[in-house]
Amino acid sequence: MRLRRLVRAAARRPIWAAATAAPAAPAVAIACLGGGSQLTASVTMGAVGLSSAAVALGLRGALRAARTEAAAASQPARPPKRRSAPKQRAAEVEQWRGRLGNGWSAAAGEALRRTAESEREHPELRVRALAALCEHRAASQGDRRPARALDADIVVVSTMNLKGGTSAANAAEILAYRAAGLRVGLVHHPVRDRAMGRPVDDRIRDLVDGERVFEVGPRDTVRCDLAIVRFPAALAHLMDDRPRIDAARSVLLVNQTPFEQYGPNGGYGTAWSIGDVHRNLTAWLGPHTWYAIGPAVRDAMRAHHAAALAAVEQADDFWYETIDVAEWTPRARRVRAAGEPIRIGRHSRDHVTKFPNMARRLRAAYPTAADIEVHTLGGNEALRRLLGTVPEGWVARPFGSMSAVDFLGGVDVYVYFIDDSLVEAFGRAPLEAMAAGVPCVLPPKFAELFGDGALYCEPDGVEAQVRRLMADPDHYAERARAGLRVVHERFSPEALLRRVRGLGVAVGPAQAAATSTGDAR
Repeated sequence: MRLRRLVRAAARRPIWAAATAAPAAPAVAIACLGGGSQLTASVTMGAVGLSSAAVALGLRGALRAARTEAAAASQPARPPKRRSAPKQRAAEVEQWRGRLGNGWSAAAGEALRRTAESEREHPELRVRALAALCEHRAASQGDRRPARALDADIVVVSTMNLKGGTSAANAAEILAYRAAGLRVGLVHHPVRDRAMGRPVDDRIRDLVDGERVFEVGPRDTVRCDLAIVRFPAALAHLMDDRPRIDAARSVLLVNQTPFEQYGPNGGYGTAWSIGDVHRNLTAWLGPHTWYAIGPAVRDAMRAHHAAALAAVEQADDFWYETIDVAEWTPRARRVRAAGEPIRIGRHSRDHVTKFPNMARRLRAAYPTAADIEVHTLGGNEALRRLLGTVPEGWVARPFGSMSAVDFLGGVDVYVYFIDDSLVEAFGRAPLEAMAAGVPCVLPPKFAELFGDGALYCEPDGVEAQVRRLMADPDHYAERARAGLRVVHERFSPEALLRRVRGLGVAVGPAQAAATSTGDAR
């Protein structure tokens, strides 16, 4: 059986059989033909057989290789695998693309041009860079507004697309200037790489009428008595596309410290350089004076940045923020009925630094009791991060879900405690509560700023202060009046106009008086 299988295999592959048997051919030949004179012929026959087998095997291999190559040639060729554009470089190109149309056309245009022309760059990135340049060129040609020579009493330079206190402060001041009959030019200077494409905030856009309040374009030249620059972080990278401002006097309002927070090892979070900002603003506007907007900024700058401030001209007084009581008087005010819970209120953007960073202090500042409710406007996610959940007995609304003035009209007492390491540059939120006529309970670090306008204590003293206010109507009314009195003395439009008059702006008594009656919009 075994022999039979071997024979059949040999029959299927004769060349293999020949190659296997070839080495034995000489011996077979000798055995069959005998020795003697026929030995040479037998050996020769064996060698020929061996050579024939080798040739056959070579031809067989060559045939197989030819067939494989022919089959591969008949298939469609696979395109070479193209590597994708490096993610980091792609992000850099998009970053320059954003800068191109938002104030940094010179620097961004040069960077994108180099990318588009470089043969070392990935083809996709070169196309993206070229497309950005073409889009910007088309937009520039479509904007054919001529350069203008403008005159204003005040020019305000700021980042006007922010959502928080900076835009609120700008809007309040612009409204006060406009109500006093002053001409105000607005220059939007975004922060590089931070929401550059976001439009100007509606609170500011609504004040632009083209006459008393107008936008100043990058090709314009504007002359003014006073240039006011707010938000120093924007000036850390001076934009290329900016107007020429010829100001008799210029000031920088420092409404943000170089670092958001300070600890034993220095500052951290959202840094800007005093040296860079001072150098850039001097190059643009010339000599200027820095005003801290409150004691917290002044103290942080002195304690942590004294050396850098040596070359800076600093004002001795503060540039307090402005608020108009008429704008912040609630349309409806809560009157607590007997048996109803006490409503403690607070509003802020949704960030963990806007609350005490220790759960114990947070719960003490906003006490839990059967007859107390805590109402918040903003901060829901921060609360979940700090406490794991929004506590029971809290009524938490998303920031922006209702107007702040309507929210303040619905609470009894305003309590505002934040992270101890946060330098709250001003404290716009409690100022709004005072302007709305709501008594405020604040940490002692606000005492210099708000003076007699609020009550001050540590978190564990909040509940006692709140209960005393609600138990004594006369005390409650006196504290509400004290807050309004401080607002009028330090933070009113009249106080602002007195300040700018001292800096050379022609504000007459009649103009200043007009602000107290408001400005119909």
